[in-house]
Amino acid sequence: MFAWQSDWVFTSHFNHCCGALLIARNEKIGHAMKPDLLNFYRLAIPVTIQILFLSARNIADILMTSSLGMIAVASVGISSKAIMVGMVALGGLASGSSVLGAQYWGEKNLVGLRKSIWLGLATSVLFVLLPILILFNIFPEHLVSLASADQTIVKNASAYLSVFGPAFIFLAINNVLGIALRVSGRAALATYASLIGVALNVGLSYVFIFGMGSIAAMGILGAAWATTISAAIEFLLIYVYFATRINFLLPKWSDLISINWAEVKSYAAISVPSTINGLLWAIGIFIYNIIYGRIGTEALAVMASLTPLESIAASVEQGLATATAILLGNSLGQSDFTKARADGFKYLKYSVCTSLILGIALIAVMPLFLSIFKLDGDKSQIAILVYLVMVLTFWVKTINAVGISGVLRSGGDVGAGLKIDMIGQWGVGIPLALIGAFVLKLSLPIVFALVMFEDICKAFLTTSRIKKYLWVKKVTV
Repeated sequence: MFAWQSDWVFTSHFNHCCGALLIARNEKIGHAMKPDLLNFYRLAIPVTIQILFLSARNIADILMTSSLGMIAVASVGISSKAIMVGMVALGGLASGSSVLGAQYWGEKNLVGLRKSIWLGLATSVLFVLLPILILFNIFPEHLVSLASADQTIVKNASAYLSVFGPAFIFLAINNVLGIALRVSGRAALATYASLIGVALNVGLSYVFIFGMGSIAAMGILGAAWATTISAAIEFLLIYVYFATRINFLLPKWSDLISINWAEVKSYAAISVPSTINGLLWAIGIFIYNIIYGRIGTEALAVMASLTPLESIAASVEQGLATATAILLGNSLGQSDFTKARADGFKYLKYSVCTSLILGIALIAVMPLFLSIFKLDGDKSQIAILVYLVMVLTFWVKTINAVGISGVLRSGGDVGAGLKIDMIGQWGVGIPLALIGAFVLKLSLPIVFALVMFEDICKAFLTTSRIKKYLWVKKVTV
C-alpha cells in the first residue's frame, strides 16, 4: 500500500460503486445513490462500452487468429502495438476537442464546439493520418523488424499493416465526431454506432480469415480488411446521423474559416502536450514489446494472447477518465470551481472502486480466459503469472489514467501529465525492463512485474499533482 492511502476512504465509496452497478436491479439502493455518482456512471458506462467495442476489433482478431498458430498471433500482436501508437496519437490530438468541447458545451457555445471539432479533424489528418499511411504502406518492414528478428513474423505483420493503413482515415473522423456526441450528452449514440461497426468487423473477420463460399481464406490479412471495411461503414452511419438529426453539431465551413489564432493556441496548449504525452507513452509500450520479443517468440506470443485482457482494462480506465474529464469540464466551463475542486478526487475514488470490483471478476474468470488460447506447457504457466500481475495492478493503473487523462486534463494541466509519464515510463519502467531482460536475464513474468513499478511511481506523482489544484481553471477563450 502507498503512503498516501490515508487520503483514500475506500470503504464508503466502495459501497456506492457496488450500488451504482446494481441500480437497475435494486430501486431502493438507486434512490439512496448520490446524483453525482449516478451521473458519473451514466456517462462512464456507455463510454467504456464504446471503447470496449473499439478494442473488440483487435480482441476478435487475436482470438480468431489464435487458431492459426503462434506465428500468426505474434504477428497480429506486434501489428496491434504499432496501430496503438497511431490511435493514441489520434486520441492526444482529439483531447483538445474533448476538453474545449466540454467547456464550450457548458457555456452553451455551439460555434466554439464546432470549431473544436474542426481543429481535431485538421490536426488528425496532418499529424497522424499522413505519417501513418507513409509508415504502414511504404516502410512497414522497417517498423516491424524493430520488434522481432523472425522474418516470417516481419513479413506477416508488414502485410497486415499495409492493409490496415487506410482504416485510419475513417477511424480518425469517427474519433472526433464521437467526441462531439459525448460532450453534448449523446454518448449512447456513439456506442450504438460502434456496436454496429464491431458486429460487422467480427462477422467480416470470420469470413475473410477462414473463407466462406466463393471467398478464399485470407488468414491474418482478412482481419485487417474487415477492420478497414467496418470502419468505413461506421463512418457513414455517424455522418448520416449528424447530417439528418443533429446538424447543428456538424462542423461547417464557415466555422473553419472563422477560427482565430487565440483559439488555435488554446487548442494547441492542450493537444500538443497531450499528443506528445500519448506518443511517448505508446512508443514506450512498443519498446516494452520489443523487449518481450527479444526475450523470445514464446514470450511475444504470450503477451499477444493477453492483449484482450489489456484491452479490457484500458477500456475501463479510459471510459472512467473520459467521464471524469467531461463532467469536470462542464463544471469548469460554468465557472463552478468549488464543485470541480470537490469532484476531482471523488471521481477518482469512484474509479478505483470500479477497478477493484473488475479486478476481482477478472481473477475469477482467469481459467476460462486462458483456456481460449490453448497455451500449453511453459507458455501456460508464464501466462498465468503475467495475468495475475496485470489484474493485481489494475487499480493502480486506474489512478494514473483517471488522474492524468481525467482530472488534470479537464482543466488543461496536460504538461504535468507529460512529465509524470516521462518520469514513470522512461525513467523507471523502461530502464528496469532493459536491466531485467538483458542484464539479469530474468523470465518474462519477473520482467513484466518490474515494469509495474512505473505505475507505482506515477500514482504518487499524479495524486500529488491533483492536490495542488492547478487544474481548476477555464481554458476556453
